[in-house]
Amino acid sequence: MRALKLFAPLIAIPVLALIGLAIWLAFGDRVAGSAKDWQLFQDQKDPVWNNRPTLADATEGEKDAFDFTRNHMEFPQEWWYFNVHLMDEKDRRYGLMIAFLKTGQILGSLTLVRHEKHFSMQQPGLVELNPETLTVAGPSTTLRQLDPGKYEYEFALEHPLAEIKLKMKANKKPLPVGGAGLIDMGPGGESYYYSLTNLSVEGEGEIRGSKVKLQGKGWMDHQWGNWNDRDFDQWHWYSIQLADQTEIMIFEFRRHSKMLNPVCDIYYPDGTTKHNLPFTISSLGSWVSPRTTRSWSVGWRIRLPSEELDLQVLPDQEDQEVTDALWEGVCHVEGTRNMKPIAGLAFYEARHRTW
Repeated sequence: MRALKLFAPLIAIPVLALIGLAIWLAFGDRVAGSAKDWQLFQDQKDPVWNNRPTLADATEGEKDAFDFTRNHMEFPQEWWYFNVHLMDEKDRRYGLMIAFLKTGQILGSLTLVRHEKHFSMQQPGLVELNPETLTVAGPSTTLRQLDPGKYEYEFALEHPLAEIKLKMKANKKPLPVGGAGLIDMGPGGESYYYSLTNLSVEGEGEIRGSKVKLQGKGWMDHQWGNWNDRDFDQWHWYSIQLADQTEIMIFEFRRHSKMLNPVCDIYYPDGTTKHNLPFTISSLGSWVSPRTTRSWSVGWRIRLPSEELDLQVLPDQEDQEVTDALWEGVCHVEGTRNMKPIAGLAFYEARHRTW
């Protein structure tokens, strides 16, 4: 099958990011990770997860989402996305996000949590979707399915900021977002949407000029469909991974400050799911970007009354702006379930209109 070739706009690496990296290199390490940090990265030991899920008993929707031999070129909108929380052997934490867009754009960011440094990565050049080699790739970024029958993937990044190689294996079957794997995107559009909410991640890299071994937790999304971005002013998205292996996904759209089509799903350690749960979110603060003058919410209190969950999602640093339209960053979670303390990791994404 012929590879599908798309072109991405030429976007230079921000000069400020390179300057920031140079400053960081000069000062070196500052803070090591805590025992609490490390505990959040441990693999699930429950025997029920000893046998990882495969595509052998997957639904057609699950295969459409995570079998890289398939594509959806009949739909104008599509992206492959993942985020990972990583820790090296010196207990230093990192957050990495990559999104491959069918429009030909690759967006990414790397956060050095303990050094409070965030770098935007927008890669220029040709993007290749190749069902024969099971890859989605750019000039220096590749996401590859290792076996079309398994939820196992390999990621490689070669970038001036870092060189990273990761292997990701799913511990749970895909989450069909909204219950059916199909959600409303604004008032008139729809998106097929599936998530691998609990990935064990391990690999290696070269960061700050030294080689590191990495392990952590990841989350992967695949969306495709037909919608118009101008149907809404902004969206807010949360991927929350609690320490007890519960995951929560929240996705809400807004137009003229009115919430549209909210989705809130929860995925429990035993594999059970609940969809379209009621929730409330309140902002705990804001941050104004010195580069774009855009104001972003930073810190959120999230309540799921039916699950007796009361959480605070707190960014590990305020400046995790990717573009003037996108803030996406690594966060930690504190709160209670049934009045008992619980902690976790999260990514938060806000997209605002620029027209």
